[in-house]
Amino acid sequence: MTALECAFNHTLDRPETACRNTDFIETPMSRIALIANPISGSGSSRARAEALQQELEHVGHEVVLTWTRLEPCAQWLDPVLQDVDVAVVAGGDGTVRLVAESAIETRTPIYQVPTGTENLFARALGHSGEAGDVIRAIEAADVCLLDVADANGTTSILMTSCGFDAAVVQDLASRRTGPISHWTYLPSMLRQLWSWKPVPVGIMVDGEGVGSDQPGLCFVCNCREYGGGFNPAPDARMDDGLLDIVFLPTRSRLGLLRWMWKARRGTHLASTRALHARGRRIVLEPASPVPWQVDGDCPAESATPLTQRVTIEVRSGVLPVLRPAGDASRN
Repeated sequence: MTALECAFNHTLDRPETACRNTDFIETPMSRIALIANPISGSGSSRARAEALQQELEHVGHEVVLTWTRLEPCAQWLDPVLQDVDVAVVAGGDGTVRLVAESAIETRTPIYQVPTGTENLFARALGHSGEAGDVIRAIEAADVCLLDVADANGTTSILMTSCGFDAAVVQDLASRRTGPISHWTYLPSMLRQLWSWKPVPVGIMVDGEGVGSDQPGLCFVCNCREYGGGFNPAPDARMDDGLLDIVFLPTRSRLGLLRWMWKARRGTHLASTRALHARGRRIVLEPASPVPWQVDGDCPAESATPLTQRVTIEVRSGVLPVLRPAGDASRN
């Protein structure tokens, strides 16, 4: 049994202390899957992944470099992860979500090398793209079990929402032709700011109705990071077994801009009009079909891009993740 397997099994045996530092483990010589999205980071991910492969092999690790594919992960990724100790994911948040279900199925810890647009998962966990940091994390073998969510059958690592941000995500997806950057979002934001109309949203948290079916912005967060300096649920944790629901009522585009300004300043939840609750199962029921998004992407191809019901349920402590070496403070 490898050192990383020992560390992971240790966390499974002690669920009440799922995030532990395994100082007693000697430096592992691990077999590593390097899963890379070749178009992430405007195409720079390919070169970074190949350079990281060389660094890992230089210190004695065996590396299996695998490029992401469009086929179902069960066909190409599961077989790779079944024969390794850890998966290093070079890509953005979409790549992490792509790998996550296979990591859960094969019980393979993941570590993100951030090469995407926002890299919210890496930001929340403190993951770095520096080869030395990746190597030290593997050697420390500090495995943490984090929550994910199921959103209408789609795995969600970070957040699910319906409203303006989802409209922007779907607008961009319908026009995207290649790698994206922060600036790529601007035309979609301007188009949706002109045309978006908020609709009333019914909200149920663990079977109980909350709010009053008002129009507004609705976010269900597993992570405190959201993107663009707009963090609806700054206290959300990925290891508490709960999802944070934030609803910001507005009937106008001007109200939308006011909430965005408050959120960037971190004052939106101080408003008596804001709704913030936590639960294990959250149901959103817009009054009419609206766009929805998962982790900054359109939902799975099998799901409809417009919906009048999104059910989000937490899956507690199922995703194995490597912490940065010597860091036990993040979630």
